[in-house]
Amino acid sequence: MVMRIGGLASGMDIDSMVEKLMQAEKAPLNKLFQQKQKYEWQRDAYRDVNKKLKAFDDFLSGNMLYHKDFNKKTISSSNAAISAIPTTATNGQSLTIDSVSQIAKSGNAVGSIVKGTEGTKTLGELGIVAAGSDEAVTMKVLQNDGTTKDVSLTFSSKDKIDDVISKLKKDTGLNAFYDKATGQIAISTAATGKGDSYTIEDTIYENGNPVTSTTTVNASVFVESGGDFFGKLGFNDTQALVANGQNAKLTINGAEIERQSNTFDIDGMEVTLNATYMGDQPITLTTKTDTDNMMDKIKQFVETYNGLVESFTAMTKEKRYRDFPPLTEEQKKDMKEDEIKVWEEKAKSGILRSDSLVASALSKMRTIMYEKGGSSNPLIDTLYEMGITTSDKTSDNGKLVINEKKLREKIEEDPDAVVSTFSNAADDNGIVQKLRKSINLTKIDIENKAGRADSTNQTFNIGRNLESLEDRINLWKTKLSNIEQRYWKQFGAMESAINKANQQSSIFAPAQ
Repeated sequence: MVMRIGGLASGMDIDSMVEKLMQAEKAPLNKLFQQKQKYEWQRDAYRDVNKKLKAFDDFLSGNMLYHKDFNKKTISSSNAAISAIPTTATNGQSLTIDSVSQIAKSGNAVGSIVKGTEGTKTLGELGIVAAGSDEAVTMKVLQNDGTTKDVSLTFSSKDKIDDVISKLKKDTGLNAFYDKATGQIAISTAATGKGDSYTIEDTIYENGNPVTSTTTVNASVFVESGGDFFGKLGFNDTQALVANGQNAKLTINGAEIERQSNTFDIDGMEVTLNATYMGDQPITLTTKTDTDNMMDKIKQFVETYNGLVESFTAMTKEKRYRDFPPLTEEQKKDMKEDEIKVWEEKAKSGILRSDSLVASALSKMRTIMYEKGGSSNPLIDTLYEMGITTSDKTSDNGKLVINEKKLREKIEEDPDAVVSTFSNAADDNGIVQKLRKSINLTKIDIENKAGRADSTNQTFNIGRNLESLEDRINLWKTKLSNIEQRYWKQFGAMESAINKANQQSSIFAPAQ
């Protein structure tokens, strides 16, 4: 930084004079800074538009596209013994169940060892596993999904009964419990059902000759090896360890059906058996669209769309204050913080007034609201036909209004047509699909003009303008620096001349 001291010879305030001269010279540079600020505000305003569009698009995707949530259904049952929820069942679909003779239950088995404090001894001390040895057990265990899991466990002579319980329960599909008061061990399957069919071979001797017999059993826990371990724990059957589980049994339209679980899918419904039923009248399950849920979804759609209309309309109609240009840094130095805030609010106001991109986005969405959706029902294929129309109030700027009575009637009349009008995934021609396409095109146009937060300036229009302005600003800074040097040089020459004149005049001054 150059230190300059002026006015020693002339007595003038050269610093102040140069500063005032430079203020006038800086006028073009200040205009460039102000234009830069306007571009930055405009860029940020456009990006805010895209944020709002993305929020609306996310709403459409999350609430209107997925029919399971939008076209939610319920199932009524004529008897509490059976309940159900829909999976793929259509509106009005019904299922008749004649009877439920048996509900599914999980199997269990109980063994008995020692009582009380004896339960704290190791398996070696109890004589269940030889001291210093391990006992390996392999078994097949029925799982909740209907599959059979191969389970391999190893028990050490150092293990205690609590350790045995922990190993039986860990990632096996088994529940296990030890009662120290009685010395009993209880094992059950987490899954209901009778399990797979297994063949047990048994050898007996008749007249001194071995004879092999086979028995077929259903078991939810079948021990393939290591059955002696469970025998020493007091279990009676050491192969078909748990064999008393049972499947659910019911009759549908005269057909007898068996299921492992009390909850299962059938005919587009997830049916749950709550109790046995042998009544005179069959139980009827009837699917019905949840009208209130669909009404709520459509109301949310209208409210969200109207919020976007209100926001974009405010942007394009916001008042512009031409007497409030962006403040320069020098101007801010002489103002209070609250004064700067008020000024900049007015300076930013109307930054997107009458903007063609925002106005076009609104116009396209309004047009889509009048178009046909994806329904094949000609009586319910527009929003107008289901009671959703544009407000006749000029002040509403094209917001939607709902005739709730008419909308409810149309939903109850043909809910699938209402859904398809909004969202027809098969032909991609629902109102929602059209809106999302329009939104995407607008977002691309705005990104081309204002970029994204991670965009470089060279990749979008306003950014390139900012780069060009920055180059012009740098040129003007260099130019102003040269102008300031010239002023100081001129004043310096003046000071030198005055100083020289003062020296010459002193020669002719009378002696004192």
